[in-house]
Amino acid sequence: MRTGADYLASLNDGRVVLVDGQHRLAGALKAAEKELDEPSAQEVIEREISAGMSSQEVSSRLLLERSRCLPVSLLMTTSPEEQVFQFIIVNQKATPIGKSLLGTIVSTSLANEELDRVAGRLQSAGIRLEESQAITLLSRLQESPFRNLVERGLTGDAKDLLQWSVFGGLIAIFRDLKGGTLFGQKNDYADRWRKKYLDSSPIAADFQEHGYESAFHYWRSLDGPWRSVFIQFWTKIRDTFGDTSDPDRPNYWGRSRDSNLFNKISLTILAADFFQYLVDTKSELKAADDVPGLVDDWLEDVNPDYFNKDWNLGGVKKDSVGIRNQWAALWTEYRKSPTSLPNKRNFRSPKIS
Repeated sequence: MRTGADYLASLNDGRVVLVDGQHRLAGALKAAEKELDEPSAQEVIEREISAGMSSQEVSSRLLLERSRCLPVSLLMTTSPEEQVFQFIIVNQKATPIGKSLLGTIVSTSLANEELDRVAGRLQSAGIRLEESQAITLLSRLQESPFRNLVERGLTGDAKDLLQWSVFGGLIAIFRDLKGGTLFGQKNDYADRWRKKYLDSSPIAADFQEHGYESAFHYWRSLDGPWRSVFIQFWTKIRDTFGDTSDPDRPNYWGRSRDSNLFNKISLTILAADFFQYLVDTKSELKAADDVPGLVDDWLEDVNPDYFNKDWNLGGVKKDSVGIRNQWAALWTEYRKSPTSLPNKRNFRSPKIS
C-alpha cells in the first residue's frame, strides 16, 4: 500500500510540484489510510483480491473513494523560478511575508538566469526584485562593511541587526541617487549631484560600452559603479569612526539599537552630508578608488571620536523628528567648523523648528 509520504514524493517526480497544501494533503491521506485498516474495508479488500484484483489496485481504489476533496496549489512544471514565484504569490495573499524574508527568499533561491525569466512577473506582482537583490548582495559580500549585519527575516536573526528597510534606504541614496536629504532640510543632495555631475563623471562615462543608454542607467545597474562607491564609502566611514571589536563601545559598528554610529539616523546623515559636500565642491567621480580620498577631504579636522562618546540616550527615541533634526544640525554645524565636539547633552534634546 502507498503511504501518504510515497504519494507526496511522487508529486515531485517531474510531473507536478505541490506548492501549497502539503500538510493538509498529507493529513487527509493518513486519515484515508487509517480507514483502510477498519474491518469493513478489509472485507472489501479481501473480496476484491479473491476476485482477481491485486492488493495495490484495491488499496488505490479505496483510497481514492475515501479521500477528502481538499484545495491545494500545484504546478505542472518543476522550474525553480515558477516555484518561487507561486510560493510568494500564494503566501502574500494570506499573511504577507516580511520584506526582509521575502527579499532573502527571492535573492537566494534562484540563479541569475532563473531570476531573469521571472523578473517581470515578480515586479508586476509588486515584488521589488532588484532592490532585494542589492540588499542581499551587500549584506553577504565579503568586502561589504555590512556583511552579516543586516536582518534577513529568519528566526535566528539577532535583534539588533540593521533593519532591511533601513539598509535599503541607504542603498537607494547611492544607487538611485535619491533620498540624500539631511533631516530638517529639503534639498536632496544625491539627486542634485546626479543632475549636475554624474553625466560628466568619468566613472560612468563608458556606459555605452556596457550596453546602457545613459550614465545613470549604467550607474544604477546591479553591478554598476554605485556598488563599489557604496562599499568604499561605508568602509571608510567604519574605519574612521567605528569600532569593530568591542560591542560595548558607543561607536561600535553593529548593534543598531545601542550604537551612536550604526543606526538609521547617523548613517543617513553621513550619506546625505557627503553628497552635499560633493555638490558644494562641484566634485565629479573618476573612480571608486577615489572615494576614500574624497571622504578625507570632507572630514578634514573632524574628530574620529565624534561617535565614541556616551550620549546618555536612555529613553530617547532616536527616530523621532526632533531628535533626527537635532542630530543632523549638530553634525553639519560641527563638520563645517570642527573646533570642539558638541555637548553630549544636546543629543538628547529634540530640535524645535
